[in-house]
Amino acid sequence: MGKHNIEKKSSGYNLLYALVKFWHNIIFYRKLTLINKENIPENANIIFTPNHQNALMDALALLFTIKRQLVFMARSDIFAKKKIAAILFFLKILPIYRIRDGFDSLKKNEEIFAKTIDVFKAGNGLVILPEGSHSGKRRLRQLKKGFARIAFQSEEASDYKLDLKIVPVGLDYSNYEDFRSDLTVNFGEPISVSEYYDIYKENQPVALNQLKDRLFESLSKVMIHITSVQYYNLIDGLRNIYSRKYCQKLGLADYGQPNKFKVDKMLIEKLEKFELDKPKEIKSLDSLVNKYVTGLKNAKITSLLFEDGPRSFISLLLSSIGFLIVSPIYLIGLIFNIIPYQISLASVKIFKDRQFYSSAKLIFSFLIFPIFYLIETLIFSLLSNEGFHWFYFLLGLVISGISALIIHNFMNKLLMGWRLFILKTRKPKVYKLMKTMFDNIISKTDEIVESY
Repeated sequence: MGKHNIEKKSSGYNLLYALVKFWHNIIFYRKLTLINKENIPENANIIFTPNHQNALMDALALLFTIKRQLVFMARSDIFAKKKIAAILFFLKILPIYRIRDGFDSLKKNEEIFAKTIDVFKAGNGLVILPEGSHSGKRRLRQLKKGFARIAFQSEEASDYKLDLKIVPVGLDYSNYEDFRSDLTVNFGEPISVSEYYDIYKENQPVALNQLKDRLFESLSKVMIHITSVQYYNLIDGLRNIYSRKYCQKLGLADYGQPNKFKVDKMLIEKLEKFELDKPKEIKSLDSLVNKYVTGLKNAKITSLLFEDGPRSFISLLLSSIGFLIVSPIYLIGLIFNIIPYQISLASVKIFKDRQFYSSAKLIFSFLIFPIFYLIETLIFSLLSNEGFHWFYFLLGLVISGISALIIHNFMNKLLMGWRLFILKTRKPKVYKLMKTMFDNIISKTDEIVESY
């Protein structure tokens, strides 16, 4: 598979796709939530335009949640070496040439636009990251015009017969870096490029800007978009501290998605209005939240745990006994999985940019775990010489690895429970101070959401 037939399916690509999709959707992420998937028009030529916050993971989020085959657009300089270009074409990535690549290189875009028509005719979708580069903040940055140029020039190349739809896609990660975090993919209402045909034919720059502004507005609605610069950390932090309480105030029993997205958007809007109206009061709230968050870090507990309050000694003791009962399973899983797991964690050191950390963990874990499992199974097979028993051993490795991760997370929550219990019993003044800060934060935020 190369550039000339990038729109076609291949057995090699399909096999790789199936394996990585399983690892991405089932193993790496704990929960994957799709919102408004009905906004993807059937039997239409579509350009998907997601926000860009988490490097490679943003592309994979679309690749493994949309049924149709996707082709991605990327800057042309990464195609400079033939071997790398061949890999990129196999992964269904097309180059787009910019003025900075040299004025003469822009002529190569004619071939690319012609190829995008083949992509659409084959029923594939095109993916363009309109921000151009990634940033590790929950904020939509200024969009580039590249996606609009590609849309209009593809239409021109087809004599305006494609009737392209642009679908904004909001991506949100509960944690950008960690294994077993949550991913939410939110599809916005499609934008018809045909609405801008007449404007484009009369004045191309105006059409490009209008389509860009339209996408910015649409995309900001389907993602967590915090516009505040000075109080970004405060607003982002209050999402975690207050959102569950806000769900309860609104009568929403389920704190998960899509309810969390709904209340987060409402909370952000109200806090940003509060920032404009009461600059002195939000400064005071910011100071209070910073002290509270610092206290949580020092105590090594989470706000959610503090909100629920300390568990009783009996409850913690029973949970600890339960952990001891399952600890042999944990130890077995740890012994057979600790090396590939630690290699996956260490892989992040390759990158200076933290937004590549989850990409590194996903790729290395996908490659390293099967290799170690095969080696361990081969050793077992040579030592046991018991026919098909190696299959049960391999299955046991997978189950033990997943079990160890589940038990490890249970252990961490249990340890935090003990820390909170000890904080309340041995350092009652510190606990009382933190409890007072938490109550004041909730009270003040209650006042804000009720006022705005």
